[in-house]
Amino acid sequence: MDYYISPFGDDSNAGISQKQPWQSIDRVNATQLLPGDSVRFHANQTFKGNLTLSDVGTDVAGEVITFGSYGDGRATIDAGIGTGFFAKNCGGVRIVELNFVGAGIEQNTSSGIWFVNTQPKYKKLKYIRIDKVDVSGFKHAGICIDAQPTDRGWSGFSDVKITHANVHDNGDVGISCIGTWNPEEEGYSHTNIYVGNCRVYRNLGIPGKGSHSGNGIVLAQVDEATIEHCEAYQNGELNDYEGGGPVGIWTWDSNRVLIQFNVSHHNRTGSSKDGGGFDLDGGVTNAIVQYNYSHDNDGPGYLLAQFEGAKAFHNNVIRYNMSENDGRKNAYGGIHLWSTGASGGIRNTTIYRNTISTSKSATGNPVAVDCMSKGVQNIHFYNNTFKTDGKVALIRGEDNPEVIFEGNTCLTAYSKT
Repeated sequence: MDYYISPFGDDSNAGISQKQPWQSIDRVNATQLLPGDSVRFHANQTFKGNLTLSDVGTDVAGEVITFGSYGDGRATIDAGIGTGFFAKNCGGVRIVELNFVGAGIEQNTSSGIWFVNTQPKYKKLKYIRIDKVDVSGFKHAGICIDAQPTDRGWSGFSDVKITHANVHDNGDVGISCIGTWNPEEEGYSHTNIYVGNCRVYRNLGIPGKGSHSGNGIVLAQVDEATIEHCEAYQNGELNDYEGGGPVGIWTWDSNRVLIQFNVSHHNRTGSSKDGGGFDLDGGVTNAIVQYNYSHDNDGPGYLLAQFEGAKAFHNNVIRYNMSENDGRKNAYGGIHLWSTGASGGIRNTTIYRNTISTSKSATGNPVAVDCMSKGVQNIHFYNNTFKTDGKVALIRGEDNPEVIFEGNTCLTAYSKT
């Protein structure tokens, strides 16, 4: 069934034609939607309210519930202080060509688009599509894929695609995937997550949150994911947490994540931590970071970090990337390794064919490569190009016996044209 909503409609109408549309989001929420149904909002009109969906569309084969616009352009969902779209325990959902607007990070109390799975017994809900949306003005996440199983198991989502999304001016994070963190057991909440062709910017952070805040795109607790052709910039400025900071694009506690063909630049931190371009963090295995461009970030261009209590971190590859003038604040490298040594530390990591350029900063102490951390094993840098302006160091920690440098080109006193 196709349902239509327009400010010029009436909730007493049948709602199944453009000539007799419903008027309100409340009328949509009161309807039992089924797989194959669609809900279409009148383009270029604004609808106040909070869309909700619960326990429908799971385990569908072929048919999904679609939310979108009709006419030329996009409709806007004005969520005020609440959630723009909240789906609990639902698979088989498509959201396309809609704008979601919150009341701003100081007034809003929720997220823009929020999917959550609370089911126990390792239940993966399948098929979420979010395409051509604009999400802004929410306190927490612009878009959040969330697993909160009642038994702390590995229930979550599978086959999720977030594409052509414009996510900006939110508080904590632009695009987030989060699940159960249980370092004592093997497993992941989510599988097969794709984020492509998205712009994520000015998600500034929540002061006083008590943990890192102001991230662009962050995927966690996922086995097999791709982030590609995205741009993250001007995130993280209001982060004030000294225990850690935000990053433009990153993943942690994940396996087989591919991060490629992205640009991450001018990301910030309000503390002494992070504010970088890209990051593999805490318990990442078998990841590849390639063909990305990082520049003019407060923190490192490419961070590899292993914190205390994380799962094992090993068999990752950093290749064919560029970093230019990163580490503008504090003391970070274009490529930066930091580890407490937890779960064996950062192990068996290959870093090759990258080009790292840096210069003196008025507010930081940058370096092309920082590998001073002792919590690392079998790190191999080869065939990279490291450049500086001659006023900052090329490499910190070159004498670390666990780090091997072979065939790299080191240049100083370069000039940027």
